[in-house]
Amino acid sequence: MEKQFRLKRRSAFAYVYRKCERSSARSLVLLHTKSRGGIKIGISVSKKVGGAVVRNRVKRLIREGINNIFPQIKGGYNYVIVAKATAAECDYYAICEDVKSIFERAEKLC
Repeated sequence: MEKQFRLKRRSAFAYVYRKCERSSARSLVLLHTKSRGGIKIGISVSKKVGGAVVRNRVKRLIREGINNIFPQIKGGYNYVIVAKATAAECDYYAICEDVKSIFERAEKLC
C-alpha cells in the first residue's frame, strides 16, 4: 500500500468512525464509508494489542495483507482496519486471511 492511499489525519479517522459500516473477522474489524475520491486506508492498533514492538509488527502484517489484495479493493471508499487484541498471537497467514475475509464480508472486493 503506497503512502498516497493512506488515511493520515485524525479528523479523517474520526469521520470514518462516526459514519461507518462494520464487518469483522477473528482478529480484525473493517470500518468503511463512502469518499469523494479514490481509496484511502488507515490502520489502527491500540495498546490493548501489546507493546510498541507488537503493535508495529501487527501493522506491518496488515499492510502486507492489504498489498496482496489491493488491486481487487473497490474504490470510492475510506477504510479503517482496527486490530483486536487477538491479532498479537496471529501469524502472517492468519492476518492475510483475515484481511481478505473482512473485505469479502463487506463486499468490497471486485
